[in-house]
Amino acid sequence: MNKARLLTRGRGLVVMLLLAAGAVGIAVGGSVLAQGKPTLGVTMPNIKGPWFTPVLFGITDEAKKLGYEVIIQDAGGYGNVDKQVDQMANLIVKKVSAILQDPANPASFNGVVRQAKAAGIPVVGTGSPIVASEVEADAASSSSHCNIGHELAKGAMTLLPQGGDIAVLAGPPGAFWASDRLRCFKEDIKATKIKIVAEQTSEQDAAVALSLANDFLQRFPNIPLLYGADDTYGIGIARAAQGAGKCGKVKVLFAVLGEAAEEMMRAGCADYVVAQQPVLIGRLGVRMADKLIKGEKLEPKSVSVPLIPVTQASLDKLDKSTIQAPKGWTP
Repeated sequence: MNKARLLTRGRGLVVMLLLAAGAVGIAVGGSVLAQGKPTLGVTMPNIKGPWFTPVLFGITDEAKKLGYEVIIQDAGGYGNVDKQVDQMANLIVKKVSAILQDPANPASFNGVVRQAKAAGIPVVGTGSPIVASEVEADAASSSSHCNIGHELAKGAMTLLPQGGDIAVLAGPPGAFWASDRLRCFKEDIKATKIKIVAEQTSEQDAAVALSLANDFLQRFPNIPLLYGADDTYGIGIARAAQGAGKCGKVKVLFAVLGEAAEEMMRAGCADYVVAQQPVLIGRLGVRMADKLIKGEKLEPKSVSVPLIPVTQASLDKLDKSTIQAPKGWTP
């Protein structure tokens, strides 16, 4: 992230206002305003972790290649829906060229997405095919959360071909992406002998997931499989299995392959991961925004980036350039 230098008192005031609004990625020296460079606004529920970090790397790296500055705004978590809505409104006031958005709760964004459209600012779903529950995105680059649920179900059936009990760390309470994944997962296992015996939502934190997974292992000492909504939960589960000496005995299934998830898989403590391609999702979101800004025809308007099932056997053959940000990169 570039640090803005306060070259003049007036420009310094503008920069301080941007910082107060929650911008975490701005041009050096306020060049967005000084040089009139086109700017992409990015609004996410969070900017940290194994999902958002590679998405933001894809966005910022591709934007640089195409000549855009980027303003990244962080709502600080899925519980801060109102803050994210306000931050998107701030991007409209700043008259950014386009907004790349992943909503914490699409139902809360109908008004602000309509405002963007009225201002002639394209809104591109980046990480989510939906930008608001009642207003269609101008474009979207994502992986279907329902499809992730279907792929997780395939993983469960692969790991438990004869069926068995599973416990579920379902994701943040009220997060539509987590609900969609689990709903579609349940649809697919309905006709099998796989049975969910425990299900728990929680904040998106690996330490919390570790504590909950430890509780599952104490309550169900012989349980054969644990499900995590993404790798924040999956890492917690894998560490719990590792601490209990049950790697390989308790199968661990989750979505998103970040660096820590890869480490747990190499340690034999994660068995099946549905990998998304968040770097590619970010890049495609920028390319779509670029075409919309230039008034070029965009076809298709929505791209569902393929999912990649990963096992311990296939891990070394995987091209991770579309999956993980460079080691140590932060937004």
